[in-house]
Amino acid sequence: MQDLRPGGAAASSAALAQTPPTQQLHLARRRFFDEGSDPGVLVPESIARSWRRCSTLPARSLPRPEPLPSEELFSRRDAQGRLRHHALPELEALAEALVPSRVIVLLADPEGMILDAAGSDAFMTKAQRVALMPGVDWSEGSRGTNAIGTALTDASPVTVLGLQHYLEQNSALGCTATPLLAPNGHVMGVLDVSGDPRCIQAQTSSLVRMAGQMIEHRLALDTWPADTEILRFARDPALIGTHREALLWVRGGVVVGANRAALRVLGMRFEQLYERYVEDLFTTLPPGDAAASSLQLQPHLMQPGRLAVWQASWVRGRRFASQSSHAAQVVPEDTAAPRPASTPADDAPLIDDPLRQHQLQRALRVLDAEIPVLISGESGVGKEVFARQLHRASARAAGPFVAVNCAAVPESLIESELFGYEAGAFTGARRRGQAGLVREADGGVLFLDEIGDMPLLLQSRLLRVLQDREVRPLGGGQAQAVDFALVCATHRKLSELVAEGRFRADLYYRLQHFTVELPALRELPDRRERIDELLHVMLGRHGLRLSAQAREAMLGCAWPGNWRELVGVCRTLRALGEPGRCLDLADLPASVRDCLRRARDAAAGSAAGNGPGSLAGSGANTDLRSLTEAAVRAALQACDGNISRAARMLGVHRSTLYRRAAPGRD
Repeated sequence: MQDLRPGGAAASSAALAQTPPTQQLHLARRRFFDEGSDPGVLVPESIARSWRRCSTLPARSLPRPEPLPSEELFSRRDAQGRLRHHALPELEALAEALVPSRVIVLLADPEGMILDAAGSDAFMTKAQRVALMPGVDWSEGSRGTNAIGTALTDASPVTVLGLQHYLEQNSALGCTATPLLAPNGHVMGVLDVSGDPRCIQAQTSSLVRMAGQMIEHRLALDTWPADTEILRFARDPALIGTHREALLWVRGGVVVGANRAALRVLGMRFEQLYERYVEDLFTTLPPGDAAASSLQLQPHLMQPGRLAVWQASWVRGRRFASQSSHAAQVVPEDTAAPRPASTPADDAPLIDDPLRQHQLQRALRVLDAEIPVLISGESGVGKEVFARQLHRASARAAGPFVAVNCAAVPESLIESELFGYEAGAFTGARRRGQAGLVREADGGVLFLDEIGDMPLLLQSRLLRVLQDREVRPLGGGQAQAVDFALVCATHRKLSELVAEGRFRADLYYRLQHFTVELPALRELPDRRERIDELLHVMLGRHGLRLSAQAREAMLGCAWPGNWRELVGVCRTLRALGEPGRCLDLADLPASVRDCLRRARDAAAGSAAGNGPGSLAGSGANTDLRSLTEAAVRAALQACDGNISRAARMLGVHRSTLYRRAAPGRD
């Protein structure tokens, strides 16, 4: 057998690269557990370090874990009430987003005890289900190397797959976890995803870390002491108030806390930053300067050329926002920071960008102030996803989210569905009556989708409910008080419907105080990058690849159905494709192929119009030329001006596009 130890006779990067990962892992275990030597580079350093810490445990035989008795588990949960309050919404959202991956999402306390689980465990064996139940201890001292215990010990994200676990009995599991850190660096708990090792992909780890950052952000802003100020900064002003902002906790001008984003921006560990004066990290402009109140990051703490694009702001007492022109805006407010957005479910982590986060934060302030939010946008842009994000981040997150599609419920039934009815109110009514969706939303959020399609009679009843905050069921009965926040959505222009007499003006004026306009997918300036990201997550992580032509067709398609159409096509391709297969143009839906064909036909006409015998000067040629130029402009815009990519998309030679795109061409 080859000696793969560092410094051994056969040790070389080439020899190691040719050894399959599974064999490397078996060699590492043999070396460590049988020979008592160091596994070297055969396993990640975090795994080797954990194995060394766990060396007093037997690697092959430990009793199967038993969950705590119910009373003890309830006591542990009560002790971590604040952690669970902020973490459980993200736990559920992450489980929904990872449903296709056949994994379970876990929340553990600072000692490694599982507190909560979300997701289906039907794919696991009975022993695995018991091992991952709430009440089971997964600390390193109890279960050896594993993602929960090792993340807690190292205070760092970690992934542990198969035989990387210290105990062989855990080798059928894969897990990835991130610790939840307080601003003082202490570990508050851990978020983990466990399942089949093949289902723990890089994207899974990224989603776990993102959800962990959201939980940390919520917890941090919920617990800051009254005598502490927070300094918030970010490259983009739109990131202020989101989980991606950098935060420093300051008391008496001295740093007493920081989040991970701040440590990353400043390039420091918490120990290096703790108890440093803020003025050592930030500078104020000289007195008398027009922007004397503003704060600027020290240049040596930033990448070259980035100084002008950072924003810093104080929260509590006063708030300063420094702009790229160095002119400060002073906003006199003493309000708590807005809550961060949570991870949307069902592919929604992809429908995210700084603009959307900014919209979400503003909508959140409005909704928490008991003001209705109206979401406008084309079909498929993610209006309901946005509404669910809003609910999960709002003060009503613990309450229900009740969604009603006003266009999908028959007009004869929508009144009884919304407002409920008493027993015997009409033929076919339930014996005990029905509370109605408005009452079901009590304490939470009522989401009325396509409210522009609500019948006029129901609009008047809805207006009455919004005014009186009570609902009276059909068939009489006593009025019931209701308390809900209202979010509405429509793809129609309600102002036009009001002008046409198809929507009540008084209801419109009650709903239009704050409107969120969600752009169409084709209008996004970075739509190709966003589409490519979704293709990677929905197809790439499932072992499917796209040929160059198929990828260009997907990236260049106009997607009139927006995100819903794109996600639907990806799901269909994923269902029909075999893992490891390369999908070609013929595998795509006809609508996507037709989009590419029309662009190619226009480009082909361009080539023909410039050849011998062309109909220069004729009306037919003028029409063809305008169509060709439009197709070329569209392709270049879709490819961000990249001639080579646009030529591949249109199926023509680059010289054709150079000729058509050249200034002053005939």
